[in-house]
Amino acid sequence: MKILLIGECSHLHNTLKRGLQELGHDVSIMSDGNGWHNSPRDIDLRRPEQWGKLGGLCVLWHLLIALPRLCGNDIVQLSGYTFIPLKARWNRWLFLFLRLANRRIVKGCFSDDPQIFLMQSSGIPTYSDTYWNGQQQNIEANRQRIAEHMRPQYKQCWHTVSYGADALIACLYEYYLCYDTNKFHNRLHYIPLPMEIPNTIAKGKNNKSDVYDKSNNTQPIKVLVGIQPKRDYLKGAKRIASFVESVARRHPGKIEIKYVEGVPYDEYMHMLDKADVLVDQLYSYTPSMNSLAAMARGTVVIGGGEDDYYNFIGESKMRPIINVRPDISNSENEAAIERAFFTEGKLQQMSRQSIEFVQKYHDYSRVAEQYERLYRSL
Repeated sequence: MKILLIGECSHLHNTLKRGLQELGHDVSIMSDGNGWHNSPRDIDLRRPEQWGKLGGLCVLWHLLIALPRLCGNDIVQLSGYTFIPLKARWNRWLFLFLRLANRRIVKGCFSDDPQIFLMQSSGIPTYSDTYWNGQQQNIEANRQRIAEHMRPQYKQCWHTVSYGADALIACLYEYYLCYDTNKFHNRLHYIPLPMEIPNTIAKGKNNKSDVYDKSNNTQPIKVLVGIQPKRDYLKGAKRIASFVESVARRHPGKIEIKYVEGVPYDEYMHMLDKADVLVDQLYSYTPSMNSLAAMARGTVVIGGGEDDYYNFIGESKMRPIINVRPDISNSENEAAIERAFFTEGKLQQMSRQSIEFVQKYHDYSRVAEQYERLYRSL
């Protein structure tokens, strides 16, 4: 199949591209690089910062140059309802063109959009970064973020793309919940996030003594806290870190906490290799790409790992994530962390399960096969 992936979200399309190419498909990516991620792409739509508002003209020029590659594809997959770095009306017009010029269009439910905010405000899922304990939360912090997606032209664009796509793919369980309504159910699919397994892990799949080096770690427990200052209200890493600090005070010398901010991707991956535990997201139900990158290395994640999610994917045995949530007390979250850290053998077991979990559900080649089956069914 000839496949065009438009837009990017935390390397999802790049990882998927590799898997689809290994299955023999002709795959191209068109994106702006997803901001500071600067993800690789075949068609570059990055807006030159020095051009200011005129940067959109550069994007339009690159679209015109790439016009032949925007036609005649078997599948065009969009990273969301706004998939190019232009205003909503341009995204809507481009979608209508793509709809006419290609065989099938797939919309990714990979990030914020009007449907997700609407469902979150009604308590689906039970908690999120905008809602918990029966009421909206972080109202001031989220006001501008939500308002942008609810502007009339953005809602119109979302409506056109969501109702016009042949299929919708949710990459997270919580996104699936938000879209699992009568109007979308028949076109909605859940496909997990794709993750590349580090070579040292992949080569040792059949030799656990080589794979699970972290199972023999001694104290202190090394905890890595990645901070995104402008986005922490979305992630809650600082609040989780405060839980870990409280536990550390009760166990002097047994926990070592390291805060990092704004390090290059490769350096960050190297830090994950050395860490025993990663502090990730407080408001998520499920592991994110950041969590999965850590888990693939045997680093235990403190973040989203709800039983509802495990039941949804049919996992009855493994529970690799230290689950924390915003709608319970600090002491309950601290107790969950303390049990995992200081129950004999627990952290080592979770380290093993982390790798097994990623291999079972998120290995990029297996995920690519799920995408391929969906594409063929369309």
